[in-house]
Amino acid sequence: TITGNFANVIHGLNANHLTDQVIQRSKRMILDTLGVGLLGTNTEVCHKVTQYSKIYSSDISSTIWGHSDFRLPPLYAAFVNGVAVHSMDFDDTWHPATHPSGAVLPAVIALSEAFPQKKKISGLDLLLAFNVGIEVQGRLLRFSSEARNIPKRFHPPTVVGTMGSAAACAKLLALDQSKCKNALAVAASYAGAPLANAATQTKPLHIGNAAKHGLEAACLASQGLQGNKQILDMESGIGAFYTDYNPQTLPTLQSYPWLLDQQDVAIKRFPAHLGTHWVADAASSVRRKLVESSDNLLPLHKIEKVILKVPEVKYVNRPSPTSEHEARHSFQFVACSALLDGSMSVQSFNSENIHRPALRELLCKTQLEHPPDNTPSFDSLYCEVSVTLQDGNTISDCCDTFYGHWRKPLKKEDLEKKFQSNASSTLSAEATEGIIETVYNLEKVEDCSVL
Repeated sequence: TITGNFANVIHGLNANHLTDQVIQRSKRMILDTLGVGLLGTNTEVCHKVTQYSKIYSSDISSTIWGHSDFRLPPLYAAFVNGVAVHSMDFDDTWHPATHPSGAVLPAVIALSEAFPQKKKISGLDLLLAFNVGIEVQGRLLRFSSEARNIPKRFHPPTVVGTMGSAAACAKLLALDQSKCKNALAVAASYAGAPLANAATQTKPLHIGNAAKHGLEAACLASQGLQGNKQILDMESGIGAFYTDYNPQTLPTLQSYPWLLDQQDVAIKRFPAHLGTHWVADAASSVRRKLVESSDNLLPLHKIEKVILKVPEVKYVNRPSPTSEHEARHSFQFVACSALLDGSMSVQSFNSENIHRPALRELLCKTQLEHPPDNTPSFDSLYCEVSVTLQDGNTISDCCDTFYGHWRKPLKKEDLEKKFQSNASSTLSAEATEGIIETVYNLEKVEDCSVL
């Protein structure tokens, strides 16, 4: 491969490969760059960035979630906590497609702790800033009909998430209109990451970077750093990410219609790509029909083939995943796991379950089909699972809305159970219940740093 070739060259080159001319020319470049850099330290833009960067040598720090004895500068706290949010692909998903919360919440919580003690950030301040960040993402996504389908080129949170984080942090910093424009402009130059890193350990960095870069953009704008004040208007601005970019003005502020009012988010019951959740519900239903008369064990030896009718989403088509990240992005893996176990959970993606012989046997019998009417949109896709037995019988079921989708939201008690199960891995039961109570009463909290 080209990449392999690059890696071989990078690894293989040594000092003996350098020629006298290369050395002489590169010395000139180094000398010139040092001089330009030294002169550049006197420029206004460098002064603003230097002033901002003093935050790293100050006593200002923010909490790393789950660690009472470890803190980092706000930017890196936002980054680490953002990575944690998306590390298992367990965070919420919206339509058009993005993960809205993970890019914003780590940034505004980290920033709320970094304010001088005389200026407390209330729970209501936090709620407002968070919702501004969510709203900006939703509006930007609706500037492109292309965005309504599951993406093919870039991971949306790295674009709209970065912009939403910047907007939320600008709100929390109470920036004026000019500086808000600059925050968005700076954030746009941090935006974008290729979808090729889906199903790898790098994908969670996308959310961490969106949180971090949005926060940094707002902080730089607060120092007076300037960018293009038409960044949302131009094809060479945020329009660079969409071939059909069509920006619209926002509604008037009188009784502003929030997008979150109009459409809820999807909250996942297990940690995997949202598209696999339709597959899981359909496969679980098929399993219930298959095991009615076989002592609750799947009659694996009687299964001839498994057909999954799903939309064509190439990065979720993984016939034989070998890692947890690949398994989380595999229609086939989730279908076969749900057929074997009846449901999906955090444990479904541990190494023992990924490599168990029964699962591998079932994967070999599984194939995908892409009906032309099954569009790759989280709002309209469906999944049909059909299991054909050796006697010729076929057991099928179809899911068009899984439990947890915005059309079928999780009940309050199930959302709390998910939180308690997740939080109990690092926090005491008392702390876990304290967070639930604090979040439910956030608009009444005087100092949101208690979170």
